[in-house]
Amino acid sequence: MSDKLDALATLGDIAEAARAQLDPDALEFLDSGSLDPTTMQANRAAFGRWLFRPRMLTGIGQPDLTTNFLGITLTMPVLVAPFAGDTRYHPDGYLGVLNACAEHGVFAVVPELASWTFEDLARQVPNAARIAQVSLLGTEDDFKRLARRIAGAGYAAVCATVDTPVVGLRRRTHRPDPTSSTYVPPVNFAPEFGIDAARYFAGAHTLRHDDWTWKQLGAACAEVGIPFLVKGVLTPEDARAAADAGAVAVYVSNHGGRQLDSAPATLDQLPKIVDEVGANTPIAFDGGVRSGPDVVKALALGASVVLIGRLAAYGLAVGGTAGVSRVLALLRHEIETTMVLMGRPSAAALEPGALDRAP
Repeated sequence: MSDKLDALATLGDIAEAARAQLDPDALEFLDSGSLDPTTMQANRAAFGRWLFRPRMLTGIGQPDLTTNFLGITLTMPVLVAPFAGDTRYHPDGYLGVLNACAEHGVFAVVPELASWTFEDLARQVPNAARIAQVSLLGTEDDFKRLARRIAGAGYAAVCATVDTPVVGLRRRTHRPDPTSSTYVPPVNFAPEFGIDAARYFAGAHTLRHDDWTWKQLGAACAEVGIPFLVKGVLTPEDARAAADAGAVAVYVSNHGGRQLDSAPATLDQLPKIVDEVGANTPIAFDGGVRSGPDVVKALALGASVVLIGRLAAYGLAVGGTAGVSRVLALLRHEIETTMVLMGRPSAAALEPGALDRAP
């Protein structure tokens, strides 16, 4: 590891370093939320409403963070979330993210807007390219075409992002501009793949297109023969609808506060969704996670795995593959230290009784 990365002792240091070196357009894209942005701020504030209940003299040693998610064994219950514009932060891009994940025994959800195709990433880092993300901007045929490629490349599941029927109201919402420093070509939509990229992504900027239904999504994935999870769930009703449609997991997310402003914080919604479907359906979670203690709180409230997006992007910005690896190493250390101080022996032993509501 470089001296530069060694000097970044905390995740906060990494975020600060990334903000200092990214160009203004890239930083605005990474750090912005929808409108005010109350939802993005609410995601962070929600973690402050929970306090740990430490237990002393429990006799535990190093905590066991081993987790199984969708039949895949992880060294810790942390994944990297899909995020767009990978190479705007560092040339290593999402290939670097996956290499760092493989080094740490975890995986990433590969975004449709990565700078490499689904097939290229699965071929180069098969142990870390396990789930691929697709939005529902195009037609059902577009989705099935993408899902078939994902299945053929060996991914375990497709992650359908359902909270972006259109781009949220952002201060600088605009169509992709090939002259911008933040533009990354949509390689998964190259002409040889049979989907018109301009038509597909135009759906993100118009209110006049057909929305999907849960039944339609479930039927499309069943026809392709690939398991699916649903990203963007914020209510128990939608969690139940996703599970009833056949989703193998529910992904609690509000897009990092980038879509619907005044939507609830994901951590506030997590216990309600766990109560509704958590007994039989794994729960993935993101939103406002900036530290190991944040991860532990989400796990205690019922998340099966916790995903990091901005944290991973900050690491990518400051050091490429090595920067993301540094983020994952620091996160693991913070999770383990928090659990030792709490007297909890394993990730599986975390439950709501490990927390108290803040007064």
